[in-house]
Amino acid sequence: MRALPILALAALGSVAGSTFWAPSAFAEQDLWPGLADVLYPHRPMAQDGMVIKLGTPLSAEDAALVPITLHLAQAKGPDDPNRITKVTVVIDNNPSPVAAVIEFGPKAGVTTLETRVRVNQATKIHAIAETAGGKLYVSESYVDAAGGCSAPSASNLDPNDPQIGTIKVRQLAPQYVSNDPRRKQVVVMVKHPNNSGMQMDPQTHLYIPARYVDSLKITQGDDLLFAVTGGISISEDPNFRFDYLANGSNVLHIAGSDTSGKKFGTDWRLNPAI
Repeated sequence: MRALPILALAALGSVAGSTFWAPSAFAEQDLWPGLADVLYPHRPMAQDGMVIKLGTPLSAEDAALVPITLHLAQAKGPDDPNRITKVTVVIDNNPSPVAAVIEFGPKAGVTTLETRVRVNQATKIHAIAETAGGKLYVSESYVDAAGGCSAPSASNLDPNDPQIGTIKVRQLAPQYVSNDPRRKQVVVMVKHPNNSGMQMDPQTHLYIPARYVDSLKITQGDDLLFAVTGGISISEDPNFRFDYLANGSNVLHIAGSDTSGKKFGTDWRLNPAI
């Protein structure tokens, strides 16, 4: 997968009217129009909660673990031009605004996806859906939080800890999702500090180098469910809770990597009775 889009500092500086790292300027100005121009130049976006709706808390209890939920329209089939192929999550006031790019497989049928992000200061969050027909839809939410990108890691794992990259999967009973027997729901959890590069080592008082999960791909059999290109704004121990349409395969193939070059993965056998 290609890397996340890099937003030119010069372009963002002209948007904010000051340097990229000036939090006060971020808080005082609406950065979204400029960010949208950089990420999607000359492409109109519509707002339609029936296509995509972003759910967030208004105020976060922990700025380093802010839950977000994407509600997506269900496609009529793989060839539906309104099928959502990609969602980009943008945390406007974060130092690196693009938190994740999520690409969906044509048969995945994902309608709900939840994860957790870091929020550095009070900000708007945008989720932009792109359809197979090339249309863009955006949903906006606001979160009041501060300090999430520099908050110390709770696990404080050693960089060589063999637990880094460990993957677990939890199945949820189908009655919590839908009466459709094909619709399943799971949580995929990755053990990883997801260091942002803004956290300080309490012993050395030096900044901990950035190291985060930059790719995660989940398939059922040969069919892609979704692939995530991640950034520093995804919380430590990344987890993704989602529903999907089962294709008859009882194995989820999960493969990922982080910015240090470490690769990890697992083949998780599902319980067909759930």
